[in-house]
Amino acid sequence: MKNYKTHTDEELMSFIQKGKEAAFNEIYARYSNRLLYFMYRMLGQDEAKAQDFLQDLFLKVVNDPSKFDTSKNFKTWVFTVAANQCKNTYRQQNKTTLDLDQIGELSTSESGDSIDNAAFKQELKERLNELHPVYKEVFILRYHEGLSLKEIALVADCPLGTVKSRLHSATQALSKKLIHYQY
Repeated sequence: MKNYKTHTDEELMSFIQKGKEAAFNEIYARYSNRLLYFMYRMLGQDEAKAQDFLQDLFLKVVNDPSKFDTSKNFKTWVFTVAANQCKNTYRQQNKTTLDLDQIGELSTSESGDSIDNAAFKQELKERLNELHPVYKEVFILRYHEGLSLKEIALVADCPLGTVKSRLHSATQALSKKLIHYQY
């Protein structure tokens, strides 16, 4: 049995296109948790839906691996597929989301000398879920997945300047809503 751990993602996809199951297992091991977390966040912490979407995504990979062009970046491609699945959910549900300026005011927390890290993380998740999906997407891809701005532009299918603008708007809105955590 061949060891696929040393191969690039693109090489693994080439092997998958040739029917090598072990290569698929390696791609799954590399990306399943990251993609699950990304979709979980994009879908408003709906774990069951995120699990379903993850399964659907990897079924696409295994059933039709030729959809991936091995001369392209796999990470960008797979996050694009995941992001599109999540966006399609918003379109289908006609879910009402708030624009950045419409997010409700938060009540200020009890002041204390130290920040409650768990409370901050929880409130950040809540405020992030209130953002419009386009702002939420770039924020999660940048700060949780560590994608570069160029990679985010490819995933979001928009110009680099738009990514920068959305990221700036998202961070500004979140910082305004979480200002009570500043010293």
